[in-house]
Amino acid sequence: MVEAQNQNACPDYPKGKVSHGKPRPPLTVRISRKIRQVQGNRLYHKHSLEAVPTQLGLCMSNLCNLKCVYCMREKFKPPQGMMKLEQVKSLLKKMPYINGVCIMGLCEPFLNPETSNVCRWLKDEGKYSISITTNGMVDLDEDKLDALLRADDMVFSIDTCAPETFKYLRGGADLKRVISNMERLIRYKKDRGLKKMDNPPIHINAVVTSKNFHQIPDLIKMLEAYADDLNYLMVDPVTRPDYQDFEEPLMLHREEFDKHIEEYRRLAKKSPMKIVGFDYMLKESRNWKDCHLTWDGMFIEPNGDAYFCYNYEYVIGNVFKDDPLKVWNSDKAKEFRKQLLTENPPLKQCQCCDFARRGWQVKGAYTRDQQDVGAPTQAT
Repeated sequence: MVEAQNQNACPDYPKGKVSHGKPRPPLTVRISRKIRQVQGNRLYHKHSLEAVPTQLGLCMSNLCNLKCVYCMREKFKPPQGMMKLEQVKSLLKKMPYINGVCIMGLCEPFLNPETSNVCRWLKDEGKYSISITTNGMVDLDEDKLDALLRADDMVFSIDTCAPETFKYLRGGADLKRVISNMERLIRYKKDRGLKKMDNPPIHINAVVTSKNFHQIPDLIKMLEAYADDLNYLMVDPVTRPDYQDFEEPLMLHREEFDKHIEEYRRLAKKSPMKIVGFDYMLKESRNWKDCHLTWDGMFIEPNGDAYFCYNYEYVIGNVFKDDPLKVWNSDKAKEFRKQLLTENPPLKQCQCCDFARRGWQVKGAYTRDQQDVGAPTQAT
């Protein structure tokens, strides 16, 4: 009943033919966006306090169907509301400098009945690059699967192959249901003759804690059955300053890490799966002054509040009330960038964030030459 009500709440958007050759915007739009991108890159490389964003992160609602034990939602409550398609259109009309859109945040995007139509509009009409992350607990019906063919990067969150551990870490999630949704998307692509890197290329994100660190080999083994269909596996530790409230019992202790990490790196090297993250896990980040997200990527809550990356409480303005470029260059935004240029970054998270690592600043990809590391590209 709820599903039917949600479908009726949003007017149907035409499901036009999808070009899997990564369709390009018209020439005039490409030139305009390129000029803006050059402007933004110049300001970024100069470490100017002013900036032009070229990537936009959209949190589609304040709703999530899980209570992950390590999630920041346990401290920060997102503003009430749903992002509407007309709001997205209006917002991007005011932001001609945006090239790509990432649909993510402290929510499950598919709890918003308009998310599928937003994806279609972003790709079919806006010609934006799109990334989307899901916890996999909302069933992917025909409408959602069709919309996902527009995504340039698709992320499923799967921390472990152990159902009970998965249920605990993901706050009630059902591993079997998540895998079923992933398989449904893989079949949907294959039925249309699409290959691994055709839209949407799929990767898995695994948050690593003390509860699932020893299960990583089995997770790799489980995912290797899908090696021909998945782009890569990203492992990301929960033991870092932004998760300080969850140090115990989730903290991954250094002695356990050191005891097993070489074994895991050897597994990653031999695996037919591309596995990202083992070489820098638990290593301090120091290059926060070159974090391009603070110059390049604006994140928006469903009520229009704008913020930097994952600092949800540091609202720099509201894009539904003021010009987005003015918000991005507000006094609070400039102060944040100014502090990034010091030895004391604005967030504890900066000291461990991947985007504060050398090599992550180029298109959001970690490019250092490590045998167990791929170079995933991201839309933001």
